[in-house]
Amino acid sequence: MRAFKTEGIILKRRNFGEADRILTVFTPFKGKISVLAKGVRRITSRRGGNIELLNKVIIYLHQTKGMPILTEAKALETYPKLKQDLTLSTYAFHILELVDKMTAENQENRVLYTHLVEVLSRLEKEPRQILIRAFEAKALSNLGFVSFVTPGVSAQSSSKSVIEILKKLESLNWSEIEKIEVSKNDALELERILRYHVERVIEGSLKSRKFLKKIR
Repeated sequence: MRAFKTEGIILKRRNFGEADRILTVFTPFKGKISVLAKGVRRITSRRGGNIELLNKVIIYLHQTKGMPILTEAKALETYPKLKQDLTLSTYAFHILELVDKMTAENQENRVLYTHLVEVLSRLEKEPRQILIRAFEAKALSNLGFVSFVTPGVSAQSSSKSVIEILKKLESLNWSEIEKIEVSKNDALELERILRYHVERVIEGSLKSRKFLKKIR
């Protein structure tokens, strides 16, 4: 077996067998990977707390003929503010679900990983809806599904101000995006347009969006 380590964000996890879990981790150099974490559901496991959903981690793995096996894990960031607030945690899990549904396994994407870390870190410090919309726009563009800055691409909007905001969300850096102010009407229109494009890509709706409607 070949040993290696990688940084990553825990997107998803599910129980497997009596004491194991299968983790879905988005990494900078290997893209989305599935990892077998043996024994982490046991009370005595030291790794369980480090591989919670949403954690940014360093994980040590052994590559087998099947999925890699987790041997050690260290949490780099746990985003406590996002986890403690119901609305914020729903927004965070919306972003994780977006990455999980829109990416294929084992496809390197360092740019998307950087955007993921940026949006979670900035939401942790100062939660704003515009950050979520920016991640949606950047993910759609980065993965090749739609680009709002490409001439001739329909933004599904008749509002020039919304079209200009979409272009900025796709092209500006995160520090510049944090300075953007939008009206309530424009914010609703941005959400509608980006939801339309995301749902076309995943051919369905996101679970997190349905839950968010209930708590609003």
